[in-house]
Amino acid sequence: MLTAEHIMTPDVHTIGPEASIREAIEKLLEKRISGLPVVDRAGTLVGILSEYALLAMAYDKSVTHQTVAQHMTREVISVDAKAPVNRVADQFIVHRVRRLPVVKDGRLVGLISRVDVLRALYTAEAPVCSA
Repeated sequence: MLTAEHIMTPDVHTIGPEASIREAIEKLLEKRISGLPVVDRAGTLVGILSEYALLAMAYDKSVTHQTVAQHMTREVISVDAKAPVNRVADQFIVHRVRRLPVVKDGRLVGLISRVDVLRALYTAEAPVCSA
């Protein structure tokens, strides 16, 4: 059975809750990513910060000195590393998110995008062609 840990990206760019919004914006721009899981020092997922939220803050330069903890989404939708891929797909459909953090015992171990799930489901269903 194909699970979240089989299709996740294990090396995830993260940020700590004590980092500034300026640091978060710089990291998103530098790494060319659209969101950052927020983890504490133990690696526990405590929030998520999206480019959408940061875009809204870009109008007010004083916000850039505030912390990630002040603006992150605390109610994070995540999936367990052992969750079957079809359950992961359900989460994308129901919650209409772009990415899902993958956790094991509360700790962030990876990230899955919608295209990761699409690729896994399509590949599993694609017929084998021989030439």
